[in-house]
Amino acid sequence: IASDLSGGTPLENIKTRTTTTFDTPIQATRSILNQGGVLGLWRGTSSRILEGGLVGAVFMGFSTLTKHQLLQLGARPTVAALVGGLVGGVAQSIVMTPAGLIFTTLNSNPDNTSSAWSVASNVVRNRGVSGLYVGGRAMALRQATNWASRAGLTELSRSFLGQYGLVGELASGVVGGVGSCWNTPIETVRVLTQRDASQGITKPKSITEYWNYIIDTQGYQGLFRGITPRAIQAVWQTTFLIVVPNILGV
Repeated sequence: IASDLSGGTPLENIKTRTTTTFDTPIQATRSILNQGGVLGLWRGTSSRILEGGLVGAVFMGFSTLTKHQLLQLGARPTVAALVGGLVGGVAQSIVMTPAGLIFTTLNSNPDNTSSAWSVASNVVRNRGVSGLYVGGRAMALRQATNWASRAGLTELSRSFLGQYGLVGELASGVVGGVGSCWNTPIETVRVLTQRDASQGITKPKSITEYWNYIIDTQGYQGLFRGITPRAIQAVWQTTFLIVVPNILGV
């Protein structure tokens, strides 16, 4: 919750706008500010708070338990961190898919004046509870690769940078956060899937169909739209969910 309120939500908002339009991150930020003022950057905060509270707990629980079990079995710290991140990331998708759908609905359409609750109610009323899980495969794949990369790269960096104390811990978080953004194409597909669902397209394309569509219309660079705000957000979240627990010895 702290990571979302302090910077994660605005960065997610900018990333969503950048991914679903042809705006640069700076243009997307200006557009959001022009439409909703500074508070517009925090639109969808209620869904992010719910998501943040649950996914933080889910990630810490599943990731920490997995990591400790593997360490007891003799696994190397980097391997234990990588697998722990993967397990924690997949578990997160159960909560993050509905929250991501709501957030994407609110922030991919500037004219949408709905609340988070009304978006969720409309989806359930029109498509059932399963409608909240549109884009679930892409979300699970994103989260698994996200946190496996973040945790693994952060732990690997700690083996070199840990000797520098707090600065080394924070630097390892930067490496883990930025390094995890190699999977941005998966996130781009996830955002477009949930955007289309929010616009009433009852059967969004498959992951492969979105992938090919983006390449055909925008080139390979289109798969990496929004990577700049996403990288900054990744560093921010990694610091809260991996670096801080490492410092605390969790």
